[in-house]
Amino acid sequence: MNVKKAFGRLVRDLGVIGALAALWYFFNDGVSHWRLERQIDREAAAINVKVDGVDEKVDQVDGKVEEVYFRIDAMDRKLDRIEDKLDRILEIANRPTIDTLP
Repeated sequence: MNVKKAFGRLVRDLGVIGALAALWYFFNDGVSHWRLERQIDREAAAINVKVDGVDEKVDQVDGKVEEVYFRIDAMDRKLDRIEDKLDRILEIANRPTIDTLP
């Protein structure tokens, strides 16, 4: 009889565990942890590919910005030389005239 009670308890416990597992499954809309993990891994991989693409574009833009800064620096040097020449021309133009002319 003792074996019969133990077997009955085992069946009851398995039934309760099965019922709890079924409730958990339906509570989570039939989605298991492994399916979620696979889906998250797939989406993370897709996002990482997009991020890598954006990183490449950022590097390209960064290179173009450096080129623009180089050109701006070159133009600043040219403008400084032009300003120096204009300053010299203004100095020559503002020299006092010689009053000893007849």
